[in-house]
Amino acid sequence: MKIKEKPNFNNPQVYQTKQLVEILKKFPFESMENLINYISPTRENKISERTFHRIKATLRDDYGIVIKYSRANQGFYLDEEKSINIESFLSHMEILATGEQISHNLNGNNNSLSFIEFENKSAIEVIPNFKSVLDAIQQNLPITFVHSSFYYYKEIKEQEYTLKPYYLKQYQNRWYVVGETQKGYRTFGLDRIKSVETGIEKFKSKINEAKEKFSNVVGLNSMDHELQTIKLSFHISQKLYVESLPLHSSQKEINLDNDKSFDISLNIHPNFEFSQQILKYGSLVKVLEPKWLADEIKEELRRGFENY
Repeated sequence: MKIKEKPNFNNPQVYQTKQLVEILKKFPFESMENLINYISPTRENKISERTFHRIKATLRDDYGIVIKYSRANQGFYLDEEKSINIESFLSHMEILATGEQISHNLNGNNNSLSFIEFENKSAIEVIPNFKSVLDAIQQNLPITFVHSSFYYYKEIKEQEYTLKPYYLKQYQNRWYVVGETQKGYRTFGLDRIKSVETGIEKFKSKINEAKEKFSNVVGLNSMDHELQTIKLSFHISQKLYVESLPLHSSQKEINLDNDKSFDISLNIHPNFEFSQQILKYGSLVKVLEPKWLADEIKEELRRGFENY
């Protein structure tokens, strides 16, 4: 296992916890010696075994990531069954690590921000209601709030809801709370709710059931169709982009012997958001299956063409 050059973070533990999880995802059953070499700041400045175990304890106690030792394989591994969502943890640590890098560069360099441009204002704004909703989630307490809908273009429509909040999810630079109302599972954008009040009667969380329900959709829209296999064919120029930013976690490459296009399959509930993801590629993608979806995309493209 090759040791990479380490960035100079202000808080090395942010880097070390992230790197330990990443390396165990790629190379399970690594020895303690190899893991220490990998997450140490330099070859000459290695962390101690005591520090290694302290990092493991931090991952377990603060983040719910369980690392165990396998005597049979003589190495450490991630116990994914007893850990929280590891991908969410890595995304969280990536944000912290990026913040550490920016903070480090700002020290003694007043013009650092002139070289950094955020995608939009919301990327650096304080997330409204984040703490109050997260506190309610962690305590299994319901919340009541007023929601402003984006679906009514002539006027803003407000409605009060009571929700059992299960978890927070980020999608396209917005944060959403996923939970359950009396009518079933719902998602609400944190930037579209106000007057949040926390109830006092605890509920039993259904976080796993909620995540399972939304695991087979793109985005957070409701399921418009049954779970099915979708096959898409991209222009070969899009291969690296689609590989690096998959449309869904179920994405798999198919037709491997075809060097003129990049073909994939996905197992999802097709919905409006998924159709929007297809349409943004324009002529660079074609729906192979199912036929009804190909016809739907074709009709949408025709309507768009008629606008011109």
